Amino acid sequence: SRKYAEESMSILFEMLYEHEQRMEMALGKPIENLRILEIGPGQGMERARYFGLKNEVIGLDLDIIPQGFDAGGYLRMIRQNGLGRFAKTVGRKVLIGGVNAKAWSRAVGSEDMPDPTLVYGDIGQSIPDLGRFDVVMSWSVFEHLPEPRQALANVIELLNPGGIFYISLHLYTSCNGHHDIRAFTGHEDSLPPWPHLRASTRDLVNPSSYLNEWRLDRWRQLFLQMTPGSTEYLNPGHCREVFGPKMSADVRQELNDYTDEELYTVDLIEAWKKPGD
Repeated sequence: SRKYAEESMSILFEMLYEHEQRMEMALGKPIENLRILEIGPGQGMERARYFGLKNEVIGLDLDIIPQGFDAGGYLRMIRQNGLGRFAKTVGRKVLIGGVNAKAWSRAVGSEDMPDPTLVYGDIGQSIPDLGRFDVVMSWSVFEHLPEPRQALANVIELLNPGGIFYISLHLYTSCNGHHDIRAFTGHEDSLPPWPHLRASTRDLVNPSSYLNEWRLDRWRQLFLQMTPGSTEYLNPGHCREVFGPKMSADVRQELNDYTDEELYTVDLIEAWKKPGD
């Protein structure tokens, strides 16, 4: 991660620029001078810090994310999130936090990106008492929620009339939808293609987090029922490029229940504008 920080942050910035254009299209105006809620800003908070340049941004997270040398915050993290999460957080901050932050500042072209206001909470359980927002955004969170329908209902409630949500989720059926850490740390080749979807290889996978295992059609039905008229985007990532050549006849036979669209789509993205002014 340290070695590729500049490259990864540049790619993230290019992707975020595209996300921003889509968000502005849905909203009908620039993303400026707005109240924004990001669900699951993560340890780096890159997106929240970027949008914080021109907006008020609040981050809602199930993990306690201490800032700086916040001893009390780290103690709360141990109590709330456990020693494993504590070790991961400290490791990220010590090993790659500063490197990534500097690379992100160079990618954005600003060294003065404010940190968001962080609030502990679970969007799948209750509506946080934070007021209403013009934008609610989320990346790679909804696939980890046991009750996505309730979470989406809470997101809708948090929006001002005329506000938008922009939700990107990592599909379980994608080539790395299993969330085995090897797929994200340069050891993807140590796993067979789509191991989590095949009976012969399922035991080889060790997911690094809870997954609700929803498929593409189920997500589409959810958004169609609750937010009719939402705009869908599909991000193929590198699945077809890397795993397409590995799709042998035997592998395809095991994956017969899945469409190519499911297997070669990494992210499903939905944008929706709440009716009203």
